[in-house]
Amino acid sequence: MIPRPAFLLLALPLCSLTQTPTIANELDSLKDLTDRWIQTRNRISKEKSQWVIEKELLEGSVDTLSSTQEILSENVEILEMQSREATDAISEAEAKVAQFEETNTTVLAQVSVYEDRIRRLAERLPPPLLDEIAPLLRKIPDQESSSTPVPNRLQNVVAISTLIDEFNNDLTLAHTIKELDDGSIIEVRVLYWGLAGAYASNLDGTKAWVISPTTSSWKWTPAGTNSLAIKSLFDVYDKTIDPALVGVPFSFLDEGGEK
Repeated sequence: MIPRPAFLLLALPLCSLTQTPTIANELDSLKDLTDRWIQTRNRISKEKSQWVIEKELLEGSVDTLSSTQEILSENVEILEMQSREATDAISEAEAKVAQFEETNTTVLAQVSVYEDRIRRLAERLPPPLLDEIAPLLRKIPDQESSSTPVPNRLQNVVAISTLIDEFNNDLTLAHTIKELDDGSIIEVRVLYWGLAGAYASNLDGTKAWVISPTTSSWKWTPAGTNSLAIKSLFDVYDKTIDPALVGVPFSFLDEGGEK
């Protein structure tokens, strides 16, 4: 008969052998669970680190976008201000253009009137003055619808008027050829007293004329007994004699050249 202690010794190994696979499985499961837990923790830690990095990037992006928004807001304000200024400038320019067009229409009407008056006046101007302003007279357009700019037409009118005024306020000596009643031709000098009248004489003073403006031309009237006085007038003008008062015939004419 086997003693009891020996039986117990034999039974214990058998018990240990039957429980080993279960423990191993549990250990494997525990190991797998531990590995998954470690992986999960590592992944969580990695995600947290990545989240911190992305958070910093996002915060930087937010700051950049905020700065960009401020700059854009300032630019928008500047553009709006510039737009208002441009609108005001356009409105002001349009008002000036409208005013210019209105003024231009008024000036055009006045220039046309002055041009017509100058054309009529030119028929009564003395030849020396007419020769001087002839190039300017040719610039006067024939019609109001002329393509010549109004400022140019106005400038031309002013230039003609200035030359006429200068001639009217000065003595002008001219030389011309005069045909006599007998058909002979002589050279005479003509001294214009502005537009009021003129005197003419040949070189020796044997022939002289009083010249008066009329509606279409300047009328030459023989001076007769006043020829020597007119000759003295030219001598004073030429400074060949001492200055002296010279009595010459003169008459004031009404508009149109009538006495």
